Amino acid sequence: MRRHHQRTLEALYAHPLQHGIRVSRVEALFRALGAEVSEIDDRRLRIRLADGEETWIAKGGGVHNPDLDGEAVMRLRHLLKEAGITPDHPEASPVSARGDVSHRLVLHLNHHATDVFRLVGDEVEHAVLRPHGLWGSGENLTHRHDRDVAGQRAPRDNDYLARITAAMADADAVLLLGHGSGESDMRSVLLHYLETHRRDLLEKIVGIETLDDAGMGEGALLAVAREHFGNLPHRRPLVVPGQEPQRI
Repeated sequence: MRRHHQRTLEALYAHPLQHGIRVSRVEALFRALGAEVSEIDDRRLRIRLADGEETWIAKGGGVHNPDLDGEAVMRLRHLLKEAGITPDHPEASPVSARGDVSHRLVLHLNHHATDVFRLVGDEVEHAVLRPHGLWGSGENLTHRHDRDVAGQRAPRDNDYLARITAAMADADAVLLLGHGSGESDMRSVLLHYLETHRRDLLEKIVGIETLDDAGMGEGALLAVAREHFGNLPHRRPLVVPGQEPQRI
């Protein structure tokens, strides 16, 4: 970053609040940071960062080139902090890496249903994926006499696995919850499926947690997710490929 932009950034973070920060200097700084600066009307400018966060400042008119007032300095400082931009780190953090804007997915997996929690900003969306094929029969396929057919291991429910995989496709980070071992552990089954069909999605998995989830409620599941992804205050339906939205 050029030295005059660095000085403007330092001025916005100064304690106590610094006066005499020119609007033109702020415009130049944010344009250098890759922000979109546009007119709202003849008195105000909108400043929008690459992650979509925005604020406004007064721009003046004619020969006037006003200084920022204290309120505008605080708004700009908040905008910069949210983007991870400080005098010591004068570049925006990658959007996908920021917990408050990334798409985080929690999958609570078993053979009979998968709870899908999608965390977008401060919203929590929820849906339940259920198998329509072999695993939807209700049989206990974790026992050898149930899963073997004429000496052959019963095939996996690839439709179910494909729909779980589709739910992962647009996530930035994925947490897998479940329990069991071997074929009884849907986390392992899913990982094996991804190895064959979507190796690129393996990089999105940031945690694999084992839960003794008998009688475990949604609140307890989300408490586990909170350790990875932060607070989860609101919920709404999630549209998952291959399934109608479900309201809880």
